[in-house]
Amino acid sequence: MDNNYNNDNNQQNMSTDPYAQGGGYVQDPYNNMNGAPKPNGMAIASLVLGILSLVLCCFSLIAIILGVIGLVLGLKAKKDNPSGLATAGVVLSIIGVALAAGLWIFSVVAGESLKEWAESLQDGALFIK
Repeated sequence: MDNNYNNDNNQQNMSTDPYAQGGGYVQDPYNNMNGAPKPNGMAIASLVLGILSLVLCCFSLIAIILGVIGLVLGLKAKKDNPSGLATAGVVLSIIGVALAAGLWIFSVVAGESLKEWAESLQDGALFIK
């Protein structure tokens, strides 16, 4: 008789325990992105290529190639799944291509001007006789 009393008492204590896990929905503590969009691989690749095109803008041909690839990937990623990563990749790729092209044009123009200046020095045009 005593044994049945203890079993009934233990069940009663467990049901009124405020810390007991009840049934129903329990949120997974490790999954905090329930409704957030998943990052897109093309958007990440576009962002990385845009950053590389900015960093390597002194090497204009490499930077232009990386920037154009990053721009294409970023536009495709924005079309499929719009996100901030895709937008950042597109913007950085455009800036990288523009900066690399501008530095390339500047170096061609400055190179020609320096060549003319060096030839005028050889002719002695700037020296007082």
